Amino acid sequence: MKKYGLYLLGCVAVFLLLASCAVTVVELKTDLGQEFTLAIGQSVIINGENLEIKFQEVAEDNRYRPSEHDQFWEGRVRVIVEIIENGSPFQMVLTQPGLMGLNDEYVEEIYKEYWLIFKVEPYPEVGAVIATADYRLLLTVSK
Repeated sequence: MKKYGLYLLGCVAVFLLLASCAVTVVELKTDLGQEFTLAIGQSVIINGENLEIKFQEVAEDNRYRPSEHDQFWEGRVRVIVEIIENGSPFQMVLTQPGLMGLNDEYVEEIYKEYWLIFKVEPYPEVGAVIATADYRLLLTVSK
């Protein structure tokens, strides 16, 4: 019986230890016109707009550096965001042409009455692969 009690106590201790190590998701909030940064899986609430935007995934990234002479197209990066307005979800693909990220240029897309001004970082280095966890969506929402 003592062994069972010690076993149970050990299980509870391990459970409590693991629970204390759980990742806490920080909910981001911002105002219209303010730039913010999202990692994949993060979302932001736009204050006063009943609007939430979640960076879901990088669907495609085939951008290249100008030193890659064998390329005839600058490529592009396409990311998928989920826009939830008044509780209704909508998936949108945001596309940024290649080479724009080299000049700190942003791209504009329209969702209803909102302007989504964005860029995707980092820009790929020659011969390097960007880890999914390293992608960031820099975004400003305005009307």
